[in-house]
Amino acid sequence: MFGIGDFSRIARVSARQLRFYEEMGLFAPAHADPQTGYRYYRASQLAELNRILVLKELGFSLEQIRDVVGSRAGPGELRDMLLARRNQVAQTLEAEAQRLRHLETRIAQMESQGRLSAEDVVVRAEPAQPFLSLRRTVPSFAAAVGLIGELKQHARGLLPPGPPRLVAVAHSPAFEADEIDVEFGFVAEQPASFRHPALNARELEAVPQMAACVRVGLPEDAHLVTAKIGLFLEAGGYELAGPSREVFLQPPDPARMHETIIEMQFPISYKSHF
Repeated sequence: MFGIGDFSRIARVSARQLRFYEEMGLFAPAHADPQTGYRYYRASQLAELNRILVLKELGFSLEQIRDVVGSRAGPGELRDMLLARRNQVAQTLEAEAQRLRHLETRIAQMESQGRLSAEDVVVRAEPAQPFLSLRRTVPSFAAAVGLIGELKQHARGLLPPGPPRLVAVAHSPAFEADEIDVEFGFVAEQPASFRHPALNARELEAVPQMAACVRVGLPEDAHLVTAKIGLFLEAGGYELAGPSREVFLQPPDPARMHETIIEMQFPISYKSHF
């Protein structure tokens, strides 16, 4: 057996931490001399200590670790717990990466505010069109991309030959990044073929004046384009007049979201007063 100092050197864990784990009821020495109080450990205890350290690194609290250790969970159960925790960590990292990208574009917008131009904003009329859609309220842009996959699955075989045009309609009266009321649908030329119990077959309304501007990239960067549209509306005396739309010119690929090409569209009308 090893004294606590030698065991700490072998395990690469401080003696102070070993004593703390003992006080918490997580990891006890194999033997403690009742006369001297010296603690002794066996090499076979390294596996148990490593289990505690891995759980700690994955973000489990000491109370949770104590429950896992006390339950004597088998390797299979422990692996399932670790995989679930790893997935949570990966999702957190992705969310933080998106947050950093969003902050970068916000900073870029601040730096270029004086140079921001609305020259590439166009206004045109949009005719009414047959629309086969699926509407949900989702908690994130990532969940919205998943909704597109569900729409494609339901619409398989219902649309005429050729690539259908994918359109998203944002129904929320205000922007909420964690509560997005969105309707995804396909536009086609044969409304008679629109039949499905899970989908809504309707007419996408005509818009007399639609302000449009193309963006390329992630949904977190959309504010760079909507800012241009805002400048255009203010300069021309317009106001928003209905739900905005996004027309996918290059449909989103979850693995290549930065290559997505979308025309952002806002129904507009002249302001009745200033």
